[in-house]
Amino acid sequence: MSPSHRPPRWSLAGAALSLLVGLAACTGPRAEPPERPAPRVEVTQESLRGSETGAERQGPEPAWSVTAGRLDQPLAQVGQLILVPDGRELRAVDRSTGQDRWRHPFPGSYQYAVAGSLIVVSASNGGPLEVLDAATGVTRWRAEDTQSVVVQQQVVYDRECVGTGRSAKCVVIARDVRDGRQLWKLPADRFARVTDEALGVRMPYAAPAGRYVAVRLNERTYTTVAATTGKAGAGRLPSRAWHGFVADGLLVTTDHDPPRGDRRCTVSIATVNAATGTRGWSGEVFSGRREDGECAKRLAHDRSGLTLIGAGTRLVAVTAAGRPQVVDLRTGRTQWEGVASGVPIDGDDRSLLVRGTADAGELALLDMATGATRWTAPDPGLSGTSASWRSSVTGRLVVVSGAVEERLVVLVHDVSTGRQLGRYPGWLAGVGDDWVAVSHSGGPGGIALDLYAF
Repeated sequence: MSPSHRPPRWSLAGAALSLLVGLAACTGPRAEPPERPAPRVEVTQESLRGSETGAERQGPEPAWSVTAGRLDQPLAQVGQLILVPDGRELRAVDRSTGQDRWRHPFPGSYQYAVAGSLIVVSASNGGPLEVLDAATGVTRWRAEDTQSVVVQQQVVYDRECVGTGRSAKCVVIARDVRDGRQLWKLPADRFARVTDEALGVRMPYAAPAGRYVAVRLNERTYTTVAATTGKAGAGRLPSRAWHGFVADGLLVTTDHDPPRGDRRCTVSIATVNAATGTRGWSGEVFSGRREDGECAKRLAHDRSGLTLIGAGTRLVAVTAAGRPQVVDLRTGRTQWEGVASGVPIDGDDRSLLVRGTADAGELALLDMATGATRWTAPDPGLSGTSASWRSSVTGRLVVVSGAVEERLVVLVHDVSTGRQLGRYPGWLAGVGDDWVAVSHSGGPGGIALDLYAF
């Protein structure tokens, strides 16, 4: 299945999740009290299988530890709460103490996105949708029979169909995230969806709502639609094999499969003005290579939580010579080019994490504005092709995790200096500006989840 026909990216992160089923009624119950003990469940791969044992721990002790049943999605922070997606319930714990503030159960597996002070929860392959108040866990509103849910900070989009197969009659619907009020509805085919892709947006946090969104009302074309009114803009582009998104008023599509015979790892880009349809820059950037010499194709590591690295119309990519670069999608001009070879794997609006190749080699942190190297670190010995690889860059921390000789380890660096602040056995479960959550085997009770403050 080509990337343009995949389910939304926050569905992919929970590929092991089953449908969320059986949610009922129009108004939601209050969250359950936190006194209920954590469930006892079987240990899975995400429950670590004990493979982190034997790794050496260095750095601060945990600020707190809790037990979880199963973690298939990253933790997130809303105000002074840490959200813990624990199996078939979503929990909120106090950032300082780890004490439960609320628990909200679900009959089946789910996926969630944070939209300001609200949390949008939906089934991975279609079904009910709930919007919770982050402070209390109470359901604000609910919708039934939703498909391909996409969340932005102010709007929730989904596809709803009557019938099945070729005879299905479908629409794309936009709702106000605050109260579920329908903003617009457009007829569509059974493959239609609003794009869930955006520059520099990390799961599970929702993208800010721009003036336009990119919508595939059919399999052939991306159309721009006003986010709050549903009025079509003039921007149109063919639905290419990879990504389609709106960046600061530009409709952008990308194709990461190089032409036949191309060995430069070419990524082709096309842009038009979302409102007027005026053709913009079209051209090429490059994706860099893996350790085995094959093209990485993606412009961010697929386990970073990012689809693309950048901000506004500034896209991070690689040059034909194999160096990191930032390209302005509006003009096609290179804003800066790195002085050394490397492949961007993660970043935020201030910092860019680069590795020797897409899946191996030393690390370097570059300034996002200028490309200047802040620091480098030796190869951590963690394979980027491993299922255990994770990474995150925040305002204060750079974190990578993976396996060293089959032992799971999480490495924490200071974003300014590169100094290693911590080394912990386990899986990377979540990262904030000043905290890192690490999960590891917790015995018969499930998973132990430790939060480290920096």
